[in-house]
Amino acid sequence: MKKLLSLLILTGTLFAQANSIFTLNPSVNSAGMGNVGIAHADVRNVFHNPAFAGLKKTHYEISHVKWLPNLADDMGYQSMLHTSDMGWSGEIFYFDYGTQTEADFGGIILGDFESASFRMSGGYGFGFNDWLVGARLNFYHHNFIEGIDVGMNYGFDVGAYKEFGNASVGIVLKDVGGDTEILEQTLNLPMSIGVGVGQKFGNFTLASDVKVFEDYNSIGIGGEYSLGVASLKAGYYTESEFDVDYFTLGGGINEGMVDLSLAYYYNADSFHNETLMISFGFNF
Repeated sequence: MKKLLSLLILTGTLFAQANSIFTLNPSVNSAGMGNVGIAHADVRNVFHNPAFAGLKKTHYEISHVKWLPNLADDMGYQSMLHTSDMGWSGEIFYFDYGTQTEADFGGIILGDFESASFRMSGGYGFGFNDWLVGARLNFYHHNFIEGIDVGMNYGFDVGAYKEFGNASVGIVLKDVGGDTEILEQTLNLPMSIGVGVGQKFGNFTLASDVKVFEDYNSIGIGGEYSLGVASLKAGYYTESEFDVDYFTLGGGINEGMVDLSLAYYYNADSFHNETLMISFGFNF
């Protein structure tokens, strides 16, 4: 499906919202739990809390998400994650807007073009007085249309995590950094502060995250039931910016070196009413 996007670009509407792409959750592991991950200790959740790199586990993972399938058949995002047993983490996030149709203000079709957004991250986590703490440096770039250079932007995340018996708490400050000027528009990073709590009840874990952005907030709550090598997940996520609510389902298999995760979003009232996410990883 080709999308007539150039008018949005030329008027600055897309630019003004562009960095919101970087709030999308690349962690399939947490997506099935209502996008909850700030206090759910797992190296696969370093996007939510960079302190989890301090778990010092070697893990490789790739994930794929088909985004807004009801609007477009060629739009989605991929990520590649690596964490090491020395506390380092690295991630590449790539959002593909698909093929766009370029037109001028008079509606004359000028041709097609490809557009994408990109983030590259590197972080470190470690233990400190019964806490896990960590930080992550992010580099952001948009490539919307030939001849319009958005340039590279940067930001960082810091987070902490602590367990109190079967309970846990996490806090994170995300996307703190500079702004980018493009076509007389300012691209602000979607800076946020988030707090998460978790509680284990035997094989069942219940967790919740609250994130506060400059103009909106989000809340997620979810649960995971462990069956040994497999797990089942469910959750709920709401976000005030677009007034959307999602029910989520997920599951995974983690046996030896192999890790497979699936997640599904559903909202009957939204134009974005369903999304399927999948990831495949290796543990060492």
